[in-house]
Amino acid sequence: MKSRKKQVVETTFKITDVERSSLSRRIRPYVDQHPRESGVYPLVSGKDALDARLALIAAAEVSLDLQYYIWHRDQSGHLMASYLLEAADRGVRVRLLLDDVGSPIGDERLLLLSQHVNISVRLFNPLISRVRRLWSMVWNFGRANRRMHNKSLTVDNTVTLVGGRNIGDEYFEACSQVDFSDLDVMAIGPVVENASDGFDEYWNSDFSCPIELIAHKKFSVQRLAQANRKYREYVKQYTPKAWVDAFLYVDGSAGSGVETDSHVKWYWSQASILYDHPNKVLGRGFGKFKSLSSQLAELSNSVSQELLLVSPYFVPGRAGLDYFSLLRSRGVAITILTNSLAATDVGVVHSGYAKYRKRLLKMGVSIYETRSDFNARPGYDVRHEKGPGAPKLKPKHRIRRWAFRRKKDANKKMHIGSSSRASLHAKAFFIDRQKTFVGSMNLDPRSLLINTEIGVLVDNPEMTCEAVEDILASLSGNAYALVLDETGKLMWELETDEGRVRFRTEPMATVFQRMAVWLMALFPLESQL
Repeated sequence: MKSRKKQVVETTFKITDVERSSLSRRIRPYVDQHPRESGVYPLVSGKDALDARLALIAAAEVSLDLQYYIWHRDQSGHLMASYLLEAADRGVRVRLLLDDVGSPIGDERLLLLSQHVNISVRLFNPLISRVRRLWSMVWNFGRANRRMHNKSLTVDNTVTLVGGRNIGDEYFEACSQVDFSDLDVMAIGPVVENASDGFDEYWNSDFSCPIELIAHKKFSVQRLAQANRKYREYVKQYTPKAWVDAFLYVDGSAGSGVETDSHVKWYWSQASILYDHPNKVLGRGFGKFKSLSSQLAELSNSVSQELLLVSPYFVPGRAGLDYFSLLRSRGVAITILTNSLAATDVGVVHSGYAKYRKRLLKMGVSIYETRSDFNARPGYDVRHEKGPGAPKLKPKHRIRRWAFRRKKDANKKMHIGSSSRASLHAKAFFIDRQKTFVGSMNLDPRSLLINTEIGVLVDNPEMTCEAVEDILASLSGNAYALVLDETGKLMWELETDEGRVRFRTEPMATVFQRMAVWLMALFPLESQL
């Protein structure tokens, strides 16, 4: 691990001269065949999402730009860090931007990474005190409460990966306590420039501070060598799946770069990266910058037939109720998928959501809540495995890659670990079976008004139709349908092998959970949810 001493804050930007990158040369034939369009591919499986990240980092030759809200000190976090170090050893410029409150990786570990000559680490909106962090948050709550919730990874200014996943075992099917069902979109083409510009805006913001300026510690040569050896051990313990190469495969024998049946299908269409300006954390004086919520509001007002919303944390507020009421008056079909009380990992948000359920149902909005034992894995894709062991599909049979499936064996080994509880964490909106938005933004006041967010908007009817059909078809047996009985009481319906079952209280939730949600609903917390 080469070391250096950094003292000044540099203004740096995306590297546009990437023609020498192998990644760029492999992808260029795809892009050239689709002028002014971007190729996108959804990553539903947590295993695939981790493998894709590691494979892309391993393929980097010029630059890596990473922006995350949470980066855990667990297997996935250490593995990602070790791959970044290897990339830096190859001469790749690495820029790592983390939210200071959301990422508990620790100042010392970040300082160790930043000692590498090719790695720069910055913290967004850092707390004043590095020791008394809780005190610092309380003392300066107005500023500390506003966080960078963005999640993105851009490689060689050629491939970008945007979505809802943070860096941690629970996002990659590797945690024994909880398995977050999440969603990312990998993209190539013109949209990547948009993603790089957004990263530069955050990286060079006054709110992004180099780790060296807020955490002061010197490391001996022996300590650096020890850290170097430790990270190298993680690389040896894990190898991404070989089929990830199919994402970036160009048929060299044909010389055309045309996709074939044996490789992953890219969806080509108009796409754009939408994000909040970093100055959103100011709270006031933000009006001159267009927020992500305002950009999506313009899009949402154009809905004419159908709206499918997937959000783990859903608190519509009065403005949301008015909006849904307006859509229903136009005859728009609205379906909302969110977490049940037993599935959510943030009970206080559920307390803000629960009071709106009856009013939404009376409008004619369909609401589904995921089970805590569902398994949101994509349908098996035969293109990812060839040979005698691969499943045989009937002609014209389409894999439901977006489908939810119930977890049949909670103790079955998965990837690095196994999980005992599932929770929805994906954030996606599907409009008129024409446009898809996937990103980090929840449908709650915190995402809309407080934190900064990012997402990718894709105008592709084929992909959107497949997503909507798969998700709706997978709800039966995997999510509770909320209904009102003849007396107006809220009920939860679940389709089982034995028939339809009705619940009169929050299914699978403990008495303590129900009491806690009832108690939290008494406090005026909605603006912070």
